[in-house]
Amino acid sequence: MKNNVSGIVLDLRGNPGGYLSSAVNTASYWIPANKLIVSEAHSDGSTIPYYSNGNESLSKIPTVVLMDGGTASAAEILSGALHDYGIAKLIGDKSFGKGSVQKVITDGLPSGTAIKVTVAKWLTPKGQNLNHNGLDPDIKIDITQDQIQAGQDPQMDKATSTLQGE
Repeated sequence: MKNNVSGIVLDLRGNPGGYLSSAVNTASYWIPANKLIVSEAHSDGSTIPYYSNGNESLSKIPTVVLMDGGTASAAEILSGALHDYGIAKLIGDKSFGKGSVQKVITDGLPSGTAIKVTVAKWLTPKGQNLNHNGLDPDIKIDITQDQIQAGQDPQMDKATSTLQGE
């Protein structure tokens, strides 16, 4: 903010996610208070919504998100929210599709054992199911091993040229 940046490239390639609270808090830098970031949808039809806390300090800065097959879970929640509100274009490859909510169960099991059970799925503000589907980029740009070895990054190049065009 001090440097008066003209655009932000949020590089979430290879980001397997993290905590839901981090995705919600990060999205809140762009999304106004009390706007839906993600819904936790259960098989019984109930949902638990998660809303922006409204920091919004980055909302006026053009933003693009770089993603790939390694972009998953909380990184997809963040990407999906920014995309659904028209805040960011998604550039790169389709994301992983890890949109499930899991719970670890230890009660009634032998000591030292546990079962991880999927209890819900994540839905973007517009209702897109992240589980198994992932997010499709607005601009698909492939990157090859040869380009990586040569120090080239056509996805980043496209991200910066997209921002320069805005």
